[in-house]
Amino acid sequence: MFDAKQIRKHALECLRLQSDCMQLSRVADSRNLQSHFADMARFWGGLAISGPASNAKPNLFKAKTQTP
Repeated sequence: MFDAKQIRKHALECLRLQSDCMQLSRVADSRNLQSHFADMARFWGGLAISGPASNAKPNLFKAKTQTP
């Protein structure tokens, strides 16, 4: 079981990572990197909301694949 302090710490760390990814998406040179960092920002934002006990699995982050 997580206490309130651990939950807040988890949320703040996820929000910090979300902010970093958002900033990287704005300065990335390629559209692929911009898209990747925007996706990662959404992932970290979702994890901040779901909490540390969410048992996050890779399917929370669905990488975009390009089809020719």
